[in-house]
Amino acid sequence: MKHLPKLVLCDIDGTIVNTNWDMTPATRQLFMDLHDKGVWTGIASGRPVDDISFHIAKWDLPFEFDILVGLNGCEVVNHITGTSTLTHTLTGAQLREAVDTMRQQGFEFIPFVYQGDRIVAEEISEVVRTSALKSGKTPVQGSLDEICQDNAKIMLRTKEEAETIRMEQYLAVHPIKGLKGFRTQPTLLEFAHPDISKAVPLPQIAEDLHISLEDIMACGDTSNDNEMLKTAGIGVCLANGTEDTKACADHVTKLDCDHDGLAAFFHEQYPEL
Repeated sequence: MKHLPKLVLCDIDGTIVNTNWDMTPATRQLFMDLHDKGVWTGIASGRPVDDISFHIAKWDLPFEFDILVGLNGCEVVNHITGTSTLTHTLTGAQLREAVDTMRQQGFEFIPFVYQGDRIVAEEISEVVRTSALKSGKTPVQGSLDEICQDNAKIMLRTKEEAETIRMEQYLAVHPIKGLKGFRTQPTLLEFAHPDISKAVPLPQIAEDLHISLEDIMACGDTSNDNEMLKTAGIGVCLANGTEDTKACADHVTKLDCDHDGLAAFFHEQYPEL
């Protein structure tokens, strides 16, 4: 019989919530079962930790997640040790360079950032407004000078997936020094510090919990999860995941996030749950 991992670290969108941004009863029960079995649970997201906490509150679980990794690895809150860290931030000038470089190539997008309890965007499109409200943040229209202040990342929202793919392809050939651009949603490209990923905090988390990386299972669905899936002892990609992420995983679920893919995978692999 396979042994349960000691820590299960999961992405949010496309992994533990469905396309309506809801956690299904089966996934909620999965986390309760893991908790009851003594498995530590965590969230690893591109969202800031306060945004992650907003979503967790909606799931109404009777316990708190043990580990929160926000901003694609820049922000870590460890509830076991009572510690928190923030690293790998970018300057406002770097954020502006990302926007200017992509616009010089003719790409069309809306730049925006997280700033405390606000999402500050150059234009408040319906997608930006919906994203802000579903994150418990206030959408605020701002100039590039207001947007491009020191931050962990900047996000570029496109109107269609094809434009995001073209941007990603351009950056693969013409990377911007000191920045890493990567897709996190079909119509969302993000720029962050080149040395950061969701994998970066894993060795410290393992050390703090007195476990090995082999004891960690990481679950995700798209490119910003890749390094985390490769670094953890077990990497799981959802059936709805991108092809590059599936290639990084040890397992790909049979079902997607709209059909309880992660819960079904766990119950198939670990019948004791």
